[in-house]
Amino acid sequence: MEFRLSKEHEMFKRSVREYCEKNVAPRSREIDEKENGIPDDIIKGLAEIGVFGCTVPEKYGGCAMPGEETQYALTAIHELARAELSMSLPVYTLLTIGWGGEFIALYGNEETKKEILPKLASGEWSWGICATEPGGGSDVAAIKTQAIRKGNKFIINGEKAYISQVNECQKRGGGHCTLFVSDPAKGVKGGMTMLAVKPNDVKGMTSSVYKDMGRMGLSTGGFRYKDTEVADKYLLGKEGKGFYACMEGFNVARVVVAAACLGGAEKCIEIAADYAKQRKAFGRSLSKFQGISFDLADLYTRLDLLKNQLMRGAWMIDKYYSEPGSFTQKQINPIIAECKWLAPQLSVDAARQAIMILGAFGYTKESPLEMAMRGAMSYVSGAEGAANIMKIIIARDIFGSEFVDK
Repeated sequence: MEFRLSKEHEMFKRSVREYCEKNVAPRSREIDEKENGIPDDIIKGLAEIGVFGCTVPEKYGGCAMPGEETQYALTAIHELARAELSMSLPVYTLLTIGWGGEFIALYGNEETKKEILPKLASGEWSWGICATEPGGGSDVAAIKTQAIRKGNKFIINGEKAYISQVNECQKRGGGHCTLFVSDPAKGVKGGMTMLAVKPNDVKGMTSSVYKDMGRMGLSTGGFRYKDTEVADKYLLGKEGKGFYACMEGFNVARVVVAAACLGGAEKCIEIAADYAKQRKAFGRSLSKFQGISFDLADLYTRLDLLKNQLMRGAWMIDKYYSEPGSFTQKQINPIIAECKWLAPQLSVDAARQAIMILGAFGYTKESPLEMAMRGAMSYVSGAEGAANIMKIIIARDIFGSEFVDK
């Protein structure tokens, strides 16, 4: 058992951190305060150092290390989140390399891979996941939007809601892995299909944008489909089996989401610790007061444990795909659920505690901590899986599904 990163992985981590500290961190407030605020030059720079290609096979223009894609994605997002605490850039990137690069490489056909993956690896296109609807998100099996086959295409009608990167995929190009009902009579076992949908290439598809409390540099909104036609070459996985492909995709997504939360938490702890060492009260540094140091020790311990558990989960996912039979989804699910449940809460707790340690200064926009709290709340509130859904997944592992589900 080896806990150290390989030399190649360590070099990748170092290059991402150096780039982010130099180019991303100084512009984090700019990104947060401007709608569609992620600068093109930053996207280009991240692509040049391999961030957007880290889950894309080399034959499609990427630089993925075979069998380590999820682990490299985890590292990239962790480093991005340390530098950009609003979460706008980390979320943009994790969606593009997770639901874009990794998912399409696994489930797209050859024509789709050749068309989409090079544009994702180069940073030209953005990508995301489109499953949630106005009627709910956690109960994925209850979606209503339909994609009914008609010859060699699907006719789509319905509505999706709370979707990230609504504007970006139209401005930059790209799209979403989108889950539809393709046979209402069959339900989740054979009646759901995933398609790669690119808004700029179809008719009958309109969008709207919401105003969020955080992640201001990244758009969130919805799509409406009215007789929207998508060619069947954009099928992701098997027709009718989209629910199962989507659930596997969520495991990868939850790894990078948790990585973003842990990267943000790590930076908040560092900011608070640096301040506590320098700030003096009653003749000594704040760090010498156990009321301060013990709180940070608690946060640091939670962070350290989750980082190790998350890397374990990422390693298991990579083994699942590169060495079939090594693990099952049933074994992987609770590990990822633990991280997705606890990492967002840790991120919010770290930001809140850091604000309290910095006092009045922590409450100002001169400090990046309020950005961190607003950004992390998106994942506490439920994006990529609500906390109680994660607890259900874990409970199934403890009791067995027959004692937890209906």
